[in-house]
Amino acid sequence: MTHKISLRQPRNIINALAGCLTFLAAVTAVKSENPNAKTLAWIVAVSSAAIGIVNEASSHLYEDNANNQIEAFIKPKDEKIAELTKEVEVKLGIENRLRLEQSVNKKLLDTVANLKAELEVYQGKAEEEKLFADAVIDKFLFKIKEILNSHIEQCVEKLKKSIDTKLRQIKDERIITRLNKFRSDLDVKSIHYKNLITQIERDENLGFVNDTIEIYSRIHEDLASLKVKFIRTLNISDRLKLYNAVNQQQAKSGLANIGNPKPSYAQVLAKLEESERVAAKNEQYIKNVIAELEKAMERLAQKEEEIKALKRPQYWSTPTRDDQWLANIIIGYFEQLGIILDRAYNDYEQWQATLYFHIDRNRRLITAKDLNEHSQNIEQLGYTLNRPEFKFDSESGLMSVWVQIASDPAQKIIPFIRIARD
Repeated sequence: MTHKISLRQPRNIINALAGCLTFLAAVTAVKSENPNAKTLAWIVAVSSAAIGIVNEASSHLYEDNANNQIEAFIKPKDEKIAELTKEVEVKLGIENRLRLEQSVNKKLLDTVANLKAELEVYQGKAEEEKLFADAVIDKFLFKIKEILNSHIEQCVEKLKKSIDTKLRQIKDERIITRLNKFRSDLDVKSIHYKNLITQIERDENLGFVNDTIEIYSRIHEDLASLKVKFIRTLNISDRLKLYNAVNQQQAKSGLANIGNPKPSYAQVLAKLEESERVAAKNEQYIKNVIAELEKAMERLAQKEEEIKALKRPQYWSTPTRDDQWLANIIIGYFEQLGIILDRAYNDYEQWQATLYFHIDRNRRLITAKDLNEHSQNIEQLGYTLNRPEFKFDSESGLMSVWVQIASDPAQKIIPFIRIARD
């Protein structure tokens, strides 16, 4: 509000002086006996009164003109000042709102940073467990090959010794021919078995374990069949003589007590059964190792599922408003396209909303253009009344999109259909 110009004080002074002159001149005119002096006095009195009247009228006129000119000059300035003051208030409100949003964004960024740190920890643990599982599998593969080769060499060597012993004892050419052929077959079989063992290679789905068991079973059955075939090559009396010779040889080498009686055929069969039990123990050991491997693979698969869950986008876990449902629809749609949009926060006004998303967990740069290529699909999926347009805020690092949910606040909002997240 401006102050008006006032000429009251100078006007009152001039009027007072004019009044005094008029009064004095009138008194002088009345008392004076000189006609000339009286006439002059009346002229002065009338002039002073006129001056007072003119001063009163002109001062009011000048005062009004000056105030009108000042008001015409100042009024637009006052209106401009009022307009600027309103803009300043609006900008101060926006600034306070931005500060609040920055505070919220900082908390969300801290949450994302914590989640990233946890993800790195889980990935590190998963990598350690995977390295441990790989080491266990490699060791298992090495040991099983070593066990199988040792078992083959022992069985083949025993059969060769038995054949050599028999060849020194018998004189039947037919049996000698059979035994020499049988010995040659042993060498071929031994090479074949070792080639099978060499072909065992590890793979990611542990299929080599089943291959190992199958190869072991085949070799075990073939060796047992060779033992039976060797025994059947000889007649019963020759078998007993052979077993006696073998046991005598073992007694000389210190493997049997000198005072023990010569073993019978039944005892020899018992020894064969004992070798079968040893092989069964080896097979049980393999099964135990496989069971431990399966447990380790289960733990590894569990960790991989946890890592997979952490890599998924962050949805609104319990959406209670239409804007949150719509944000989840958008997140789910882009997740199917391999784009991660993590929910940040929403500006919600019932009939419209601005949705904000984090995009920094993608392996490549995601631009607003990439997302706007799917605006028509988002419009159809979310039943929005506008074509959503994504924009990137470089200050907060968030991707935003404004959506119109209803035509006005009074219109009933169409319920959204939630997209399955699995």
